[in-house]
Amino acid sequence: MDSDAKNLACRAILALAVFPLPAAGAGEQGPPTLVPALAEPSLLAERLSAEAFRERLSRFPHSFVPTPALAPAPPQLFHSLWFSPPKSLVPTPPAIDSPYPELPPEPVPTPLTAAPGPTPGDTLLPERATYYRAPADLILPDERLSDEAFRERLSHYLPSFGGAPEQILDDFKFQQVGDFWEGINAEHAYARGLSGRGVRIGINDLGVDILHPEFAGRVQRRGTFIVSKIPTVGYDGDPEVYPKDLPEAFSGCREEGAGCRVFEIDASGDRALIEHYAHRIIEAERRFPDEYNTWFIRDISRDDATGWHAFPGLYGEIDSAIVKRPDHGTSVASVAAGWRYGIAPGATIRPLLDAEFRSIHFVENAFLIGDDASKASAYRDFLSHSDIINYSVGSIDYDFQVNEEAFYKEYFPAYWAAFTQRDAQEKTIIVWAADNLSRDQPGSQASLPAREPAVRGHWLAVAAAEYGQIADYSNRCGTLPGDWNPQAHGRHYCLTAPGQLRFAYPNFNPETDPDDADVSFHRQNSGTSLSAPLVAGGIALVMERFRGQLSNREVALRVVNTANNRGIYSDSHIYGAGLLDLNAATAPVGEVSTGTAAMQAAIAATRLQTPAAWGDLGSRLQGLEIAGFDSWNAPFWQPAASLFATAPAPQAILPVPGWDEGFEQRALLSHLRWFGAGVEGREDSGLRMTLWGDGVHAAGFRADFPGSGFAAETDYHAFGFSGELMERLRLGVIVETQTNQGARPAGAFGAAADSKLAWVAQEHAWPLSWAPGVALHLDYLLAAGQPDYARGAMFNATGSLYSAASLALEHRGSATRTRLSIGQPLRAESGRGTLRYAVGRDRAGNWRYEQLRFALRPETREVRFQLRHDRPLFKGQLALELSYAHNADH
Repeated sequence: MDSDAKNLACRAILALAVFPLPAAGAGEQGPPTLVPALAEPSLLAERLSAEAFRERLSRFPHSFVPTPALAPAPPQLFHSLWFSPPKSLVPTPPAIDSPYPELPPEPVPTPLTAAPGPTPGDTLLPERATYYRAPADLILPDERLSDEAFRERLSHYLPSFGGAPEQILDDFKFQQVGDFWEGINAEHAYARGLSGRGVRIGINDLGVDILHPEFAGRVQRRGTFIVSKIPTVGYDGDPEVYPKDLPEAFSGCREEGAGCRVFEIDASGDRALIEHYAHRIIEAERRFPDEYNTWFIRDISRDDATGWHAFPGLYGEIDSAIVKRPDHGTSVASVAAGWRYGIAPGATIRPLLDAEFRSIHFVENAFLIGDDASKASAYRDFLSHSDIINYSVGSIDYDFQVNEEAFYKEYFPAYWAAFTQRDAQEKTIIVWAADNLSRDQPGSQASLPAREPAVRGHWLAVAAAEYGQIADYSNRCGTLPGDWNPQAHGRHYCLTAPGQLRFAYPNFNPETDPDDADVSFHRQNSGTSLSAPLVAGGIALVMERFRGQLSNREVALRVVNTANNRGIYSDSHIYGAGLLDLNAATAPVGEVSTGTAAMQAAIAATRLQTPAAWGDLGSRLQGLEIAGFDSWNAPFWQPAASLFATAPAPQAILPVPGWDEGFEQRALLSHLRWFGAGVEGREDSGLRMTLWGDGVHAAGFRADFPGSGFAAETDYHAFGFSGELMERLRLGVIVETQTNQGARPAGAFGAAADSKLAWVAQEHAWPLSWAPGVALHLDYLLAAGQPDYARGAMFNATGSLYSAASLALEHRGSATRTRLSIGQPLRAESGRGTLRYAVGRDRAGNWRYEQLRFALRPETREVRFQLRHDRPLFKGQLALELSYAHNADH
């Protein structure tokens, strides 16, 4: 590569949209300042030469996974990074070429001010340290973006969020990471509007860069551990086991040029208060310590070493002695919930420093020393702040692990019950990396469900796949124990997810790496350390999908039991339950049913037609959702309006020449076809019998007699009549079975609805003396109806009063008739409907119902305009009709 090409490579790495970070030297020398964006190419070339770039790139390791040629690694009792060799070190695209719109700068908190150091006493104090006092505004609330800000930021990274899966696949985020998500169908989860919002993921690791823009607005402060207590004695109180003391912790302070800081607070031993202070410090300093700095928090209420806590360094090199990477926690968190690289970009991050509650044996000194009940209470509190906890850590020696379990079962039974969540009503989901030792089963801690029945169903191990099949480095899922119950525990306690991913890298420290300040690298690598948080983030999406109504255990079992176990993934010894499938996990399993406790049916077959006289009932239910439940009793919601429909309008019926259909047909029930029979030559007299249909159903019969008639319609099982009580005063009644004014229910609304409708109508006609042959007609009607829906159905209604009216001008000639009318068809003026519907379920699986009462009176009024003309034509007669309805069906 020539020098120009090298300079271009350098520019590509450094030309990046800049997040506000402190300038070099911020912290001790004054308030942090914003670094200007690196946008000028000529300046970028001067910042880092090709030789300097090559030298800096050489800092990064070339291998993290033991090769088969090497001897087996000794058991690791500390955190291990289990990545395969890095594939690339790639900078984020420059801001000017980024498809993302520019985000507003984040506010920079006021820095802390130095204070005089304490008077040395019995407690060993570090040399050449700068001391700080606690600020007044010590406790900070959890970070939480408003809904509007959250949607704006999410659209910044996923513009097609909530759209079609095909659109989401074209988003820039998927172009960066989607190839590595192959097969898990994340785009379907995003199309359903899922981001993991509100779900708390604990990242138990070496520390998470909470200042990183990947986690902006989604860092939880309560119940976190971002500083570790400095142990002065070893495990079980024996100083000969894992000895650590204050002189060792302070050794960095005594090195020449070291930046040692001690932040003091009177916390009275309250660990939560110390954690709040730690967040305040990190935000004020806008950085973590690196290999050149050592930071502590000292609780001055403790006059001995028990009051000291240390910050992790996130920017240093690999510590080969204990095989740890300071960037590991940030990378793992970004896979689970990063804005750009995370599978659940809306989830909340809970940083958990690995030295706190990592596993059974590795917890802080104060936690180990104490009675059984207090340890159990502390661990339950630790779990209560997370919905999911991810452990991307290596295994300890198998025999050592088994011995530890036996020790706690015998001597600390209450703690063991809390640790396994044996009696917990709600269980935190624990996700473990299966480990990268190419063995036939997950690591010793990840495989706990094979030995301990109490953790089955909520403790998962994750193996890694690459290019669609198990990765060479990954442990396999192994054989299930003989007492495994698939119905209660799921297909397996282990599943598989992609292990080759892109992830975020911690921000560089501007004090020690000024040339790299504001450059946020991303990396591409492999390992079960990455597949595990991919599953943890996927679980967050599933939790959000069911709005917290499934228990955490049900969520975990759903993720396991919907994993893709077809083809090569059917080999459970290798792939466990199969490959993570976020489409299947967030879609219904089997048929979705809804209804009441007394009547249930498939939601696809549940519909309620309502009479046109009630108007558009669905529009009055906008925003209301009805829950249905799949075959695993998981809730799914759909708009209530989608289950309601106004009775269908009739097909166009050609006017019958010479037939006066009467006011009932014109204004009462427009969907019914009325026929009348009267004494010949006296069309307005006699008893009018009726036959009705909807323009399609014409089955029935009719008999005419002088002055009367009879009709019945077999499809509706209905009968009715209308007739004159006295001159121009008409009475009528309709009795229907299976329908209510032609509208039918189905499914959980009941199979049929009977109804009765009775009315009285008055007709008036006034000839206009100044217009021969023209008369003014006024018709109006009052009716009372009583529907009868199935007992126990989702819907019922009271009786209602109805009205209808018509005003018309009619001209009659010797052989012609022309009529212009305006009128209102039947409309409910009173009555109430009651909808009893499922809104979801509780964590125990019981359906929850709500009841809604609403008026049947429509919000609008339909007005019909009609023009009709009848005249002779050849040996027959011609009838033409033109009509228009305003606010059709009210």
